[in-house]
Amino acid sequence: MEYILYFFRRVGKSLGCLLLLLVIIIEGWLVIGVRINADPPVVREYVIESDKISSPVTLVMLSDLHGCEHPTLIGQISEIAPDLILLCGDMINHHHETGEDILVTAAVVKELCKIAPVYYSLGNHELERIGLHESDAVKRITNEGAILLERDYVDLEIRGNALRLGGLYTPNSAATAKPSADSVEGFLSDFCASDSFRILLEHRPASFTDAIHPAGYEPELVLSGHLHGGHVILPFLGPVYGANSGFFPKYALGLFELGNSDLIVSAGLSTERHIIPRVNNPTEITKIVLE
Repeated sequence: MEYILYFFRRVGKSLGCLLLLLVIIIEGWLVIGVRINADPPVVREYVIESDKISSPVTLVMLSDLHGCEHPTLIGQISEIAPDLILLCGDMINHHHETGEDILVTAAVVKELCKIAPVYYSLGNHELERIGLHESDAVKRITNEGAILLERDYVDLEIRGNALRLGGLYTPNSAATAKPSADSVEGFLSDFCASDSFRILLEHRPASFTDAIHPAGYEPELVLSGHLHGGHVILPFLGPVYGANSGFFPKYALGLFELGNSDLIVSAGLSTERHIIPRVNNPTEITKIVLE
């Protein structure tokens, strides 16, 4: 009996030590993971190859700034020396007591326009803010030089390459978008009817994966954000949660191939406090080289 009691005491002590060690490791990981948010944004680079590109084109995509300040942002983008800068929605918040988020974003856009042409597509926060109480919210940003693309596109020639750049925000899907599903379908039909290399800014990746792509629209490149990289990124398991996408979303961060389209989803630039904080998930500048 004494040997049995001795055995369980030893096992209990070992388990206690293991649990304590595990708690220390998890706490350390959380501290380091959260601390990453205070660091400058990382630059994630993707190379997209296409027969439609004859000479390299460099793009920078930014999403989900939410009016947050990044002192190194302009310098980092200046070093990349992009041909185009693409803002993919939620650059401001749907509500803000002082409006400081618009001032911050407008100041960022003013500096970005000194580096390269800036194109801006909307996200849910811009549309909610416009609809709720501030109809000129986006105009205050475009006044600094950004060109707004909302169910609209432009044809560009960059370094001898023909590009068609379009912007679209669909709340749920191409079939249920407001104010009119016809306007979404009409835009997509016109946008895709081109031999140029087509780039679509669509804030929500699910709008493309669940509606636009299944409907047969396949631009060469689709750029999205919205999910903030899944907030928490776990080792081996990846992004944990995405707004409107639930737990362990498939398209939260990175490069994905769907048919003839490449989808790039950015982790975004928001450092705001959320119910689920960013852990092991640095803010991001997305660099894209077309070759």
